[in-house]
Amino acid sequence: MTQTENKTILIVDDEISVSRSIREVLLGEGYGVEMAPGGQEALGLIREKFYDLIIVDLMMPGLNGVDLLRQIKTESPKSPVIMITGYPTMKSSLLAMQLGAFDFLPKPFLPNTLRQIVAKALEAPGKTPDDSGVSG
Repeated sequence: MTQTENKTILIVDDEISVSRSIREVLLGEGYGVEMAPGGQEALGLIREKFYDLIIVDLMMPGLNGVDLLRQIKTESPKSPVIMITGYPTMKSSLLAMQLGAFDFLPKPFLPNTLRQIVAKALEAPGKTPDDSGVSG
């Protein structure tokens, strides 16, 4: 079993084409990948299962990425969060980082950039091997 086989990543983006593109890159690396089209759907999944990493779009209708990040930090504090956005600003980047995002990735991004940031997030201190598989 490789290190990536037991890692599960949740992608939260209302643009299904973006989610599918990210999913393909991550599946190619051997990660387990699930998708949610919005913040409310993501919260439902997060409450049922632990994710080793959550990738969240900043701009979504309903529960936006910043509000979802706040909820994730309460519901699943050990899951690192990478924020992605097609509308990067210094203000949104700083806010996401202050709220505990692991990183902030402006769209469009290269698959290799995504792979590198995901790998770093999964190796981040504060996560221990026994954290995976913890469910709430």
